[in-house]
Amino acid sequence: MKNIFSKTVGGAQAAPRPARADAHRSISGGTPLIELRDIYKIYHMGDMDVRASDGITLKICRGEFVSIVGKSGSGKSTIMNIIGALDVPTSGQYILNGQDVSTMKDDQLAEVRNKTIGFIFQQYNLLPKQNLLENVELPLIYAGVGKKEREERALKSLEKVGLGDKWRYFPLQLSGGQQQRVSIARALVGNPSLILADEPTGALDSRTSRDVLDFLKQLHQEGNTIVIITHDNSIALEAERVVRIQDGKITFDGSAEEYGAII
Repeated sequence: MKNIFSKTVGGAQAAPRPARADAHRSISGGTPLIELRDIYKIYHMGDMDVRASDGITLKICRGEFVSIVGKSGSGKSTIMNIIGALDVPTSGQYILNGQDVSTMKDDQLAEVRNKTIGFIFQQYNLLPKQNLLENVELPLIYAGVGKKEREERALKSLEKVGLGDKWRYFPLQLSGGQQQRVSIARALVGNPSLILADEPTGALDSRTSRDVLDFLKQLHQEGNTIVIITHDNSIALEAERVVRIQDGKITFDGSAEEYGAII
């Protein structure tokens, strides 16, 4: 199994196109994996209604590498929760992998998450009393995969991030960068249609952050669809496409090259 962390890998470059905040279209022109259609998410806070998502329309196609960037309170986390099937919109339609998940119940959302999405979290979300193999196996346990198969797949996933020889270790025996690798291995083990990374370098030093970002680029080159949620413009520019959220609206949607020219 190839260890992608053993070398630095660059990302592919998207062709420039005019930056239009009202376009909300994939720059790849491929088959849609994610379609948000006029998404509103409204929270009732006393006498006030807060529009965390204010009519967002967005399409992300299979094989794209997209960053969603915005400051704290911009609404990016709300969109992440909707894309990740962790929440549903107040109104609007969300089509994921050809399936309308907008009005699904909690158990249905859980099934979608387990079958379709691999999550990478800022704080890793590893179980401290389980070894690395057991942590990576978790999505497969929920999916009903047999013990032998899930152990084999979990070990291969750990090997891919360079930790196959440490499968007996526990999370607290690892550095922060190594723990994030385990989180990535867990995200990959179910062969998800979408990899959703929430501030994946937020708890890492600059060198380890570089390793993680290069790894995500390599996953993209292998054909994976990757969406990064970040507050950091420098991280956002690592993707091919940047979507900026401000006050619950999309204010930019274009290539990283275009975004870099205006910030």
